[in-house]
Amino acid sequence: MAKEVVLERCTPESVGIASEDIIALMDAFQSMGVENHSFMILRHGKVCAEAWAKPMAPEIPHALYSFSKSFSATAIGFAIDEKITVPATGEALSLDTRLKDIFPEEFAAKKKPHAYDDELKLRHMLRMQSGKQMNLLADKAKIDWVSDYINAPFNAKPGTYWNYCNENSFMLCAAIRKLTGLTVNEYLTPRLYEPLGIKEPLWERNQEGTEAGGWGMYLRTEEMAKFMQCYMDGGKFGGEQVIPAWWAEEASKKQVDNSIELQTDNKSGYGYHFWRNSIGGFRADGMFSQHGLALPEYDAVIITTSGCPLEQKDMDAICSVFPKAFSDGALPENPDAYALLQERIENYALEKLPATLRRRQEEQRINKKVYRISKKPVGNISGFPASMLAMPITFMSTVKTGNIDKLRFVFRENEMRMNWVEQDGKIRECVPIGLDGEYRYGKMNMGPIPFTTAGIGCWNTDGSLSISLRPLEAVSARTMRIYFEGESITVKLGESPAVSTIAEFLVAAFEVMVSSKFLVKSAEQAFKVVPKILDPTLHGKAE
Repeated sequence: MAKEVVLERCTPESVGIASEDIIALMDAFQSMGVENHSFMILRHGKVCAEAWAKPMAPEIPHALYSFSKSFSATAIGFAIDEKITVPATGEALSLDTRLKDIFPEEFAAKKKPHAYDDELKLRHMLRMQSGKQMNLLADKAKIDWVSDYINAPFNAKPGTYWNYCNENSFMLCAAIRKLTGLTVNEYLTPRLYEPLGIKEPLWERNQEGTEAGGWGMYLRTEEMAKFMQCYMDGGKFGGEQVIPAWWAEEASKKQVDNSIELQTDNKSGYGYHFWRNSIGGFRADGMFSQHGLALPEYDAVIITTSGCPLEQKDMDAICSVFPKAFSDGALPENPDAYALLQERIENYALEKLPATLRRRQEEQRINKKVYRISKKPVGNISGFPASMLAMPITFMSTVKTGNIDKLRFVFRENEMRMNWVEQDGKIRECVPIGLDGEYRYGKMNMGPIPFTTAGIGCWNTDGSLSISLRPLEAVSARTMRIYFEGESITVKLGESPAVSTIAEFLVAAFEVMVSSKFLVKSAEQAFKVVPKILDPTLHGKAE
């Protein structure tokens, strides 16, 4: 079990940052349309500012998406440093170890051997230069992940072309398990988690129990900060060498050119599963703006968790304030500005629904009724049946949900309980929803991750009922506007961030990840209809 390691706290001024600049960062998030969930600013190893937008909270871990990759790579760094033997060759693991030598049996069973099989090395996978072209729409719940990667076609010779590929990271985790017999979480616990005081994280896994590698990890904001602080300090933490110094240096420096990327802060170079920043330093980076910036020149670390699919907006907000806000020495304490900052932090919150007058007669009419929902064939055919979980959660999850079968509402004083059934009764959930302008908190166990929920709702002037249900560990909320007409019900599904915004991001990302112009054009057409498929209007009747 990880020991408790709490980072030291201080005022911004004591480490050369004005409280007004932290306020400016919060203003920048808002003005640039960034749904920030939390941020933490460290200078000289001390936390000088931190905030969680309510209902988010410091004790709740957050989805990291590709930020997870930096942990997968770190495991490889430890394994190389420890000179773990590769049985097929009898040699110590190195950056130049071929994947084929780690998985000899799997390559021997390959359907169509390729000349590039002999050239694919760990170095290429860490740099995102494997040359592998994966099927992005493959159902992870139904395939053998290792075999799928090994049999995937090459679109380039390994080491010649930068092509971002999630499965490269999974194969690093699979390699650790193959060579050590341990999952990456088990392997990293004594080496990384315990020295940094990180609780063993939730991490989505494949059917065999191997971590997803490129996504699926959940960490608390302060745990993200410890990880990045350790890397910035050359692998040291609390005066002890935790991550091998040579690895911390090599992984975080520019190893390959990635200027084909579209976003400004994605084209400054790539290391071993770390990105270089346009303002200097490096970062771990996850979809929807999970960012961990290490700025060695300023001895600073900046952490953000967010629900912003257009990640450059989050980086632009950060860069609008930093690094110009860093002073060389301490600033005079400013009690008035610091008090204003604390007030802003105390009131930091995501947009909430208003408290409205209750429609008691309507509530009494629909109270405890069970509404059976008609299925949407298009959603089922596309692989995205309507779920109470929003698309950013279901798309990357190895356990699929979907098909809301039944809905039931039980009204109480100032709140209600929303019950629903998915997947023909396989999933049954009940969460509280506040009707007085305040969130109600509950639990939900859909898929592999147990979610903490924050639910809030209100009656609208047209007689409809609006609900926002947010799994706090995730990046997105499910929104609903429900119309009751006699014994019928109409449910207009939505989500925050909006699917249309997510689709815009995915088209751009797809263009970078896939070399085929035909596939890119097909994706553009497909994403135009995505919102209608993922957020359909549902219809049902009372049983």
